[in-house]
Amino acid sequence: MKQCMTVMPRVCCGDIPLLEASEAERLAMTAKALSDPIRVQIIHFLQGRSDLCTCEFEELLGLAQSKVSYHLKILLQAGLIEREIYGSWSHYKLRDQDLLNKLEALIKKN
Repeated sequence: MKQCMTVMPRVCCGDIPLLEASEAERLAMTAKALSDPIRVQIIHFLQGRSDLCTCEFEELLGLAQSKVSYHLKILLQAGLIEREIYGSWSHYKLRDQDLLNKLEALIKKN
């Protein structure tokens, strides 16, 4: 078993504050929502159009309604998109129109 070093650590518990648990959860949920190529495509479509309904995503992605709804639910729960209901139609829009550009800028930095 590896023994602990007797050298003083560079940081101690409390030197760097932890994120609030709710903030860490929110950030993790956002990262998870953006980790699937289908959901990134949905963000891309919404960046190009002000709003789209579920059936339009089905057409654009070539996916069944249940699969589209699953991905939209994850994006909704992460707070990345908003839904407006018109009768039996659900229309979606981005909360941040620049989201994909911000994600691309983050990736280009690395």
